[in-house]
Amino acid sequence: MMKTTPTFARFTAAAENRAALLAVQFVAACICSRRSRRTDNPLLLHGPPGAGKTHLVSALVAEVTRNAPDLIVNVLPAGDLDVFDDPDRDDPFDSARRCDLLVIEDVQHLPPRSAEKLVQLFDYLLARDRQVVCTANAGPQQLNHRGQRFPARLTSRLAGGLVVHLPPLGAAGRLALLKDQAQRRQLAVGHDVLAWLAEHLTGGGRQLEGALTRLEMLARLQRRPLDVATVAGHFREQAEASRPTVERIAERVSGYFQVRPQELQSRRRYRNVLLPRQVGMYLARRLTSLSLQQIGAYFGGWDHSTVRHACKKIETTLARDAVLSGAVRQLHADLA
Repeated sequence: MMKTTPTFARFTAAAENRAALLAVQFVAACICSRRSRRTDNPLLLHGPPGAGKTHLVSALVAEVTRNAPDLIVNVLPAGDLDVFDDPDRDDPFDSARRCDLLVIEDVQHLPPRSAEKLVQLFDYLLARDRQVVCTANAGPQQLNHRGQRFPARLTSRLAGGLVVHLPPLGAAGRLALLKDQAQRRQLAVGHDVLAWLAEHLTGGGRQLEGALTRLEMLARLQRRPLDVATVAGHFREQAEASRPTVERIAERVSGYFQVRPQELQSRRRYRNVLLPRQVGMYLARRLTSLSLQQIGAYFGGWDHSTVRHACKKIETTLARDAVLSGAVRQLHADLA
């Protein structure tokens, strides 16, 4: 079966991604009409896998290629933007300088030694009013490569245009995507079945599209319409894997704050461990049914009063610390 090209028309708009969709459509219109777009340049889309970043930039490329075929468009994975000592190898930065639209995907994979060359490339393209669009798994200040934070010169360039966060889809957004994709596939399935999937499968768009493929197969094997009980039995293992657990919370928090999960489970009081541990306790309290004692036992054998204090401290800090508030919101959305 031929794979369809992602377009704006095929993108399922939801509350979580509508701002990103409008931003990319605006950039496409500016490029095709040759209008100035300095306030949106560069455009950085960031969010977890499956939030829709790849679909949006692919739709942008398709739109520009179709309506302005004379423009030079290039899509580069950031991991390929490496600095080579071999003069016989092509330098990807040289070809990128000729672009009218440059898309750099997964900036978090940029080799650290290439950061300064990317800064120079940004300055060159932006000075000539050529559009740069980037995708990443985190915002500029949280970007790192294998624990090594990006230099300020690069993060300031990424933050200098329009930065749009794509959080994971909530239940309503997941249901909208499932209904839209089921209709496109002409898959006859009840609303209650799609609602169950939207509630219990908390992954991104790729996981939901994979679930629809499995649903199509199941529908072909069944001689009667699919009901919730049948679908629930078929997807029970996948639904359980999506459920937030203290282990998943610790893994996600440790990855975000660049500490080892074992450190969250220790009794160390170093600041670089203390704050992530308190965030982990806070999220475990909100997302699981574990008691304070059970949460404390997991995060290093602390008693219930320590967990209660950690939760209160995080709640207080969220009200005055916008950076931590954004991090906790993103982690909560990723896990919920």
